[in-house]
Amino acid sequence: MRYRVLVLAVSLAALPMAANAEHASINLRVLRIDAESGKTTDEAKAAADEEPPAGGVNPRPVFKAKVNEPLILQFFLTNAYPHGELKNVSVRYFVARQDKLGQKKLPDAQKGTITQGRFVLNLKAKAKVGARVAFTLAEPGVYLLRVETANTKSDHEHFSALDLLVE
Repeated sequence: MRYRVLVLAVSLAALPMAANAEHASINLRVLRIDAESGKTTDEAKAAADEEPPAGGVNPRPVFKAKVNEPLILQFFLTNAYPHGELKNVSVRYFVARQDKLGQKKLPDAQKGTITQGRFVLNLKAKAKVGARVAFTLAEPGVYLLRVETANTKSDHEHFSALDLLVE
């Protein structure tokens, strides 16, 4: 009898985790590139977070860079949704100027966007999509580097983000 109660308690404790199964794993990196050799000299990484709440739960890593320094935005998004294909999912990436480090409100996509891209696709189970984009930042300031999902037909969306402090 005690054994059955223990199994039931463990099963019920695992139920909320199964109900909130994640649908995206996003590994984001920003890399500093040596202009002469083309080799990576430094990098920062961020993993997936989710909205709501706006801006996510986890604090964003901060990467310091210099004006006109060669940088690379690289990400891989893997469909971790356990119930099959996600149709017409939008995956967007961008680098945009923001007002301050850790800013929760997204910057205006029409102003201060340095680079951006979008994929709209059907993601089969375990499908992977990514991008590697070279860019420079011509002005000092604070920038947001972000990859996000939209239209996953879920109560939340996933993203991964880093703050760039450019001096």
